[in-house]
Amino acid sequence: MSVSLRLSRGGSKKRPFFRIVAADIRAPRDGKYLEKLGTYNPMRSKDDPERVNLNLDRIKYWLSVGARPTEKVNKFLANEGLTKKNEIPQQTKQDKPRKKTLEKLKAKEEKLKSKQEMEKAAQDASTETKTEQNVVQEDTPQSTDLNTKPQDETKSVDTEEASTETKKEQSVVQEDTPQTTDLNTQPQDEIKSEDTKQESSSNLEPASETKPKAEEIKQKPQPNPVPTSSTKLESAKPENDLSSTAKTSQNQAESVETKLQQKTDLSNNSNELESKQQSKEENNPKE
Repeated sequence: MSVSLRLSRGGSKKRPFFRIVAADIRAPRDGKYLEKLGTYNPMRSKDDPERVNLNLDRIKYWLSVGARPTEKVNKFLANEGLTKKNEIPQQTKQDKPRKKTLEKLKAKEEKLKSKQEMEKAAQDASTETKTEQNVVQEDTPQSTDLNTKPQDETKSVDTEEASTETKKEQSVVQEDTPQTTDLNTQPQDEIKSEDTKQESSSNLEPASETKPKAEEIKQKPQPNPVPTSSTKLESAKPENDLSSTAKTSQNQAESVETKLQQKTDLSNNSNELESKQQSKEENNPKE
């Protein structure tokens, strides 16, 4: 008969309690046993001395007879120095990466290192160029003349001079240009009314008769320029005023005569056109 030192479960649900017993291998776990050798309570802490209780004298006897302990019981006995610890088997290499993956990781690390080295070299070169520029600036002598003006001030002075010259030129041009302020000239409203009448008459007449209007516009009298200053008006004699009024009246009479002549010419032309059309219709009667 072969004997084993094992655990048999006791206790209630979710509150286990084990007995260390010497039992036959063919017996059930919680069945008959030959002798009780100790207890094991997993509900207690690992530091508690009452977690594991062993009867060492009887365990030595059963070991000498040839009983074999299970793995769990062997741990308890190894802690007491009665047996050797269980040997841990070699683990498989499935959790470790393969050779190809290791090579890829090494290549990535090398690329990162090369990039970092390039960046460091570029930074060092930039710092060296900056230091060289600073040294050159320190070596170059700076002009400290008090009489010399900065460029910004010279530019502002030039712009001010140019603006004053343009203002002077504008004032001279305004003085040279004569302003038309004749008091005896016709108002603009009357001129506009005459122009509107002519346009209404031209809409009724044929397009070939629009040429005389351009001649009328050319023949219209232009107002005589009179200086704007009040001193000149006061100094002018009344004789000049009378002469100017006479000239304007003559010009108005001439313009009225020319308008009447043009109207008569237009009416004659229209009558001739009508007569020509009638003659054509007579010569070519409808079928």
